Amino acid sequence: MTYLVGKLIKNVERIERILACRIFWMDLSALITALMVCLYTISFSCFTILKHNSFRTYAWDLGIFNQALWSTMKYGKLFYNTPELLVNPSGNFLGIHFSPILFIILPLYAIHPVPETLLILQSFILALGATPLYKLSIHVLKSRIASVTFVFVYLLYPPLHGVNWFDFHVQAFLPLFFLSSMYFLEKQNWKNYFVFIMLSLLCEEHTAFVVAFIGLLIVLRYRKQLIETLKTKNYKSKVFVSTIATILLAIIWYPMTSWVRNIFFPINPSFLSAFKASANWSVLGASDPIHIPLYIILHPQRAISALQYEFLVKIGYLLIIFGPLAFFSFYKAEYLLPTLPWFVYSLFSNYQSYYVIYVQYPAYIIAFIFISALYSVHALPSSHGKIRRLAMIVLFSLIAYFFASPTSFIVSQYYDAGLRVTQHELFIHEILSCVPCDASIMTQNNIFAHVSNRLNAYAIPIEALWQQNEPECERFVNITLNSVDYVLIDIKTDYYASAKMFSILNRRTDFKVLASADGIILFKRNFDGKALTLAPYKLTYSYNNLNVYAGEITIDPNATNLNVLHFNGSMGYSPLFFSSPRSLLPPGNYTVYLKMKINGTGELFRIELCCNKGQNVLITKQFSHVDVVCNSWKTYTISFSTTQFLIDFEIRAVNMAKNVEVYLDSIKVIQSP
Repeated sequence: MTYLVGKLIKNVERIERILACRIFWMDLSALITALMVCLYTISFSCFTILKHNSFRTYAWDLGIFNQALWSTMKYGKLFYNTPELLVNPSGNFLGIHFSPILFIILPLYAIHPVPETLLILQSFILALGATPLYKLSIHVLKSRIASVTFVFVYLLYPPLHGVNWFDFHVQAFLPLFFLSSMYFLEKQNWKNYFVFIMLSLLCEEHTAFVVAFIGLLIVLRYRKQLIETLKTKNYKSKVFVSTIATILLAIIWYPMTSWVRNIFFPINPSFLSAFKASANWSVLGASDPIHIPLYIILHPQRAISALQYEFLVKIGYLLIIFGPLAFFSFYKAEYLLPTLPWFVYSLFSNYQSYYVIYVQYPAYIIAFIFISALYSVHALPSSHGKIRRLAMIVLFSLIAYFFASPTSFIVSQYYDAGLRVTQHELFIHEILSCVPCDASIMTQNNIFAHVSNRLNAYAIPIEALWQQNEPECERFVNITLNSVDYVLIDIKTDYYASAKMFSILNRRTDFKVLASADGIILFKRNFDGKALTLAPYKLTYSYNNLNVYAGEITIDPNATNLNVLHFNGSMGYSPLFFSSPRSLLPPGNYTVYLKMKINGTGELFRIELCCNKGQNVLITKQFSHVDVVCNSWKTYTISFSTTQFLIDFEIRAVNMAKNVEVYLDSIKVIQSP
C-alpha cells in the first residue's frame, strides 16, 4: 500500500493532466464519474429487481408508493393507498408523510408504471448524488484525482447500498439534494441553493430539522461576515438574508406540514400512538418524537438508559457510518452539524431500524458525512498529505464494503440478500397468475407489492398494528374480506399474518382454498370446486428445532441425522420427552412420519398431535412393545385430516415410561393429495 501511494504521489501531475483530457466534450474525470454512476445504476437496478422477484420487497413501503402513484395516474385518486387505511382513513400518502416530491416522481413513473420502475429510479437517483459531490470536490480540492476518488468511495459506501436495498423511499433523493445544496452554498449561488433546499423539504417533513441545522452551519461558517453585517446593519447582505431564510423556512415547514395533515388527512385516534411511533422511544419515555430533546434534558437517567439500549449495535452503526471514510469526517466536525437531529433521534431510540444501515434512514446524513470528510482533506496543507489521506479512505472503504455491503460475497454468507429465486418463490408467482389482474385481493406484507397495481388490493395489518389495537385490526380485516374476491397468504414467509388470517377465516364460511403449494394458500370467495395442489405442504423437525424436556442429544452413526434425541427411561418416568415448534396447518389430509428406534416392554409412551397451544388434542397414538421393532430404526406413521385451519399445531411425546428407551431421528408432516 505504501509503495502504491508513493508511486501515485510521484505521478500526481501526470495523472491530473490525463484526467483533464477532453473526451466527448467533457473531462476524462467527468466521463469516469458518469460511467461509475451508470455502472452503479445498472448493478443495483438488477440486484433490487431480483430481490423484488424473490418477494423481499414489502407493502411497507414499495407497495405503498407503487399503489399511491398508480392510483393517481390511472384513477386520479391522489396518492391513494390501502395498507395504512387503519392509521390514515383518507388513504392519501400525504396523510402519513408530507412528500410533494411525488408530483415530480409521477411523470417518470408513468413511463412504465410498475414497481420495478421505482427500483430503477431509486438506484439512479442515489448514484446521481455522485455528481454534486464530484463538482464540490473539484471546486474545493482543485484535484481531479481527489474528485474521482470521492465519487468511487461514495458509490462503494455500504450505508448508501443499504438505502438502495430496502424497497423504495423518497428519502433516496436526499443525498442528491443535500449534496447539491451544499455545493451551491460553497459557491454562494443562493438561488440554486434554495432550489435544492426546497426540493429536500418536499421529500419528507422531517428534513426540516436537518435544514434548520444547515442554517446553523451557515451561521458557524460565515460568523465573521454575519457579525460584520450586524455591526454595519447591512441586513440586505445575501449571506445574512439566506441564513435567516434557511432557518425560518425550516421552523415554519414542520408545523405547516402537521397542519395540512391534521386538517385534510386526519389520523385515526385509535392508532395515533402507532403513527407517532411512540414505542420506539419507550425507554426514553417520549411519546412524541418532537419531545425527545426535552426528555433528554429533563430525564437524564432515562436518556442514559436509552443511549445504552443495544449499545453495541449502536456502536457498530456509528463505525459503519464513519469507518468507510477512515473517521476523517470528525476532523471537520462542524460540517456534521446537520446530522445531529438524526443521531439524537436514532441513538436515543429503542427501535433497531433507526440504527442499522439496511434501511432508508442513513439517507438523512450521508451527504454530510462525505462533505465533512472532503473538507478534512482540504484542510491538509500538502498535496502529499492529501494523497495519503485519500489512500486511507479508499482502503477503509474497500474493507467496509466487503464486511457491510449487502452485495458483498462475505455478507451474503450470513445475510439473505434475496438474489436467488427458489422453487418456493416460483410457486408464489404461479399461484399469483391464478388471480385476474383486476380482481380484488388481500395479502401479506411481502406479497402486496406484486399486486399493488390495482385500487382494490389490501395488505394484512403488520404485527405492530395488531399489538396496538387487535380488535380494530380484526374488524378492519373482516370488513375488507366482505369486499374482496381473493386472499393469498404464505405460511413460510409470514407466520404472524398467516396465523391471524387462519383465526379469522376459521370463523367464516365464504372463503375456500382455490390453490396451494408448499404452504402458499390462495382462497377464493364462494369457491365450490376441487382445490389445486401444486406441491404438498411439508414440515420437518429434528434435533436442531425440537424442544427437548427430558433426555439428551446424542450421536448415532446409523441415523439419517448424525445427531438424534435420546430418552432413557432408566433415569425415571417423565411426563414429556419432546415437543415440536408450534406451526400452522391449512385444511387437508396429512401423514406424520416419525423415524425412531424404540426398546422396552409394556406401555411405553404416547404421541399426541394437538393445537391451540396444546389445549386441543387432535389424535393420539399409544406405543407399546407389540407395536415396535426393538432396537431397529423404523418409520412410524400417523394419519389425520382437518377441515379447519390449525393454529399452533404441535407434536409431542408424553407419558414416557421407566422401561422405555427411545431414539428420535426426525419427524416429517406431509400433506396428502
